[in-house]
Amino acid sequence: MPSGTMPTCTPVSTSAITHDDAVILIIEGTGSRINNFIDKLTKLEEGAERLSSNTENVCQYGCYHAGRRFIFVVTPRLSQGAAFKAIAKWLNSDVYCKSIVFTGVIYIHSITNNGRSPADVPSVELLGHLCGNNAADRVRLVTTTCDQAEVLDVDNVKRIPGIADWHSFIKAGARLERFDNTSEGAWKIVEDLENTKKTLLLQEELGNRRMRLKDTTLGKHIWPDTLGSRIKRFLGT
Repeated sequence: MPSGTMPTCTPVSTSAITHDDAVILIIEGTGSRINNFIDKLTKLEEGAERLSSNTENVCQYGCYHAGRRFIFVVTPRLSQGAAFKAIAKWLNSDVYCKSIVFTGVIYIHSITNNGRSPADVPSVELLGHLCGNNAADRVRLVTTTCDQAEVLDVDNVKRIPGIADWHSFIKAGARLERFDNTSEGAWKIVEDLENTKKTLLLQEELGNRRMRLKDTTLGKHIWPDTLGSRIKRFLGT
């Protein structure tokens, strides 16, 4: 894709998202340089704020490509404490009211010869609790610096430094993808999601089941109901 034909990315309001859009969550892992991935997908309109997950809010941007409108939803980094509350608040807004479902979830992760950051292990586990096994096939675990294997799949994942902990999520249907730092490579990852759409587990629990965040599958792993926490609630501390 020549750089001159890259689509322009513009901020869009949540209320403007429609059922016809390809809605894709983009989540940043430690050291993954999310801006570089986005820059290879699209250019921002003049004056628009640069896409970044270094925020406490969820932001969404739209662009047209190959006759479709893609909505890229950039979330706070999962290692940030307020990230899941921000995601839950966003899912419970117009997204729930309009029954918007997702084309995909892209988790961008940097792998180096030194292996993965320890902070990313719980992030990937929590990502599984956010999406659920039913929507795991909508998830792409995208590595931005990986040359340890010719093919990234469930058969050789255990041999690659830094991603052995992803094995169970991959067996559930999530796919490893290697980003080669090109526009073509970035769009191939997006386009390979095709047109299938699914509801995320957290979305199902918050919306259809009307659960509180702390009672969801994700919430129970973030805020476990330990004896200590029950005592604190009893004492009001």
